[in-house]
Amino acid sequence: MSRNGVWQLQKLIIRYCDLSGSSRDLRNVMNTTLKEFKTNNPQIEFEETLKRGQHPLAIATYKSGVTKTVPLRGRSEEKILKHIQNLRDTTGEKPRKFGNRYIQTTQSIQGLWNPFIEFSDSNTQTK
Repeated sequence: MSRNGVWQLQKLIIRYCDLSGSSRDLRNVMNTTLKEFKTNNPQIEFEETLKRGQHPLAIATYKSGVTKTVPLRGRSEEKILKHIQNLRDTTGEKPRKFGNRYIQTTQSIQGLWNPFIEFSDSNTQTK
């Protein structure tokens, strides 16, 4: 995600194992779809780290200094790509809660609306 036209994700480290089964789908993605992702996002610095005996991880570092770690153990290829795109599309900050924007805590003076109420017009006179 960009803030004022500046992309917030600076670096994406992908750590995997070349032998374990939990990294199998990640290795397939790295050889095919991730190369396209890298060429489409030149603003992100990619680093692939081989760590034997470790489960796969994606570590994202943002401009604000925040680091997010997402485990990719046993994820399918589609889920891995969604996680990586989600890391790219976020700012690294915690989500903000905006309070009660639409739900009022006080009752209306007029009462609740009911579509089945029939109003009688006292101003009209019948002759």
